[in-house]
Amino acid sequence: MLLSLDRQDRLETAQTFVGWLGRRHAEGGMDADAREMLLRALRLASDPINYEILRSLDPEIAVELHQVMQTTGLERVATSERLHDLAQVGLVVRELVGDQIRGTQLTSGLVSVVEQIAGKAGARLIEGLAPVISSRKETDGGDP
Repeated sequence: MLLSLDRQDRLETAQTFVGWLGRRHAEGGMDADAREMLLRALRLASDPINYEILRSLDPEIAVELHQVMQTTGLERVATSERLHDLAQVGLVVRELVGDQIRGTQLTSGLVSVVEQIAGKAGARLIEGLAPVISSRKETDGGDP
């Protein structure tokens, strides 16, 4: 998120860092900025295709664009647009030389949280449906 805010500062000023982030901090706006960036990241990560991209990336190992295209099943321009959006919120790093893509620590953490929640939710669903499944088996005399 810090990298994204720094990138935003450079885009705002079209120069090297000139103090925009420092002024925001002094004004007490960093909490709001962090919240906004996190919500943007969550919104982008919640798209099923974007999430598959994030799941396929590692912060330590860069992959080429064509590998990400295979993950998405999309053409080059559509995949590039998604990667651009994900990079703006700090979920991917796109290296211009070699057109390689890596995840970030935010990516790893977000994917880990989603997978943990999904695993626990799936287990609870099975647990909650167990009585229904067993009653159907008894009444139907077979599989549900």
